[in-house]
Amino acid sequence: MIAPRSGSRHSTLGFSLIELLLVISMIGVLAALVLPKVRVDNAQVDAAARTVGLSLMVAQREAASRQHNVLLVFDTTAHSIQTVWDANNNAKTDGGERTRPFPLPERVVLGRPSTVPALGSASPSVPVMLTTASKPMLVLQRNGSVDRSVTLYFSTQRAMAGGTNKDTRAVVIARATARPEWYAWTGATWRHGR
Repeated sequence: MIAPRSGSRHSTLGFSLIELLLVISMIGVLAALVLPKVRVDNAQVDAAARTVGLSLMVAQREAASRQHNVLLVFDTTAHSIQTVWDANNNAKTDGGERTRPFPLPERVVLGRPSTVPALGSASPSVPVMLTTASKPMLVLQRNGSVDRSVTLYFSTQRAMAGGTNKDTRAVVIARATARPEWYAWTGATWRHGR
């Protein structure tokens, strides 16, 4: 025997607006509790180290394929790494040469806090490099190598001012291969990045 339907047309499928707003509010409260634990500075320094790696790969490929040098210019005021196609191989940024910026996160600075020891034998906090227009640069040569082996340090403004130094990264660039390897400062030692 089949039971007759009641006269109610109220469906039990779906959510009411109040139930949906309640769930969204609960997610918001949980996010507010968890979000402060995410370290934005740490992520930005990691992004800077990866930007250097990406810039090197692009510059190396372009130098080999176009058979002229490519410059990586570190513009600390504009927070970017500028890739310059040095068509005349004069190691300078000339008008008309093609450029491409790779932006660095705003809080990231090129340098190592005094509380962080150097990685290996790379002692200067900002390495001595060739310059163009008073900006440090690396030269990616036509054979895929870089003009010098260098260790670049990236940190945050807060770490440079004496704050937590766990936001410091080092990017070691091999001269022969221009291959970057990056390291993270744990507060006690340098750990090889993945």
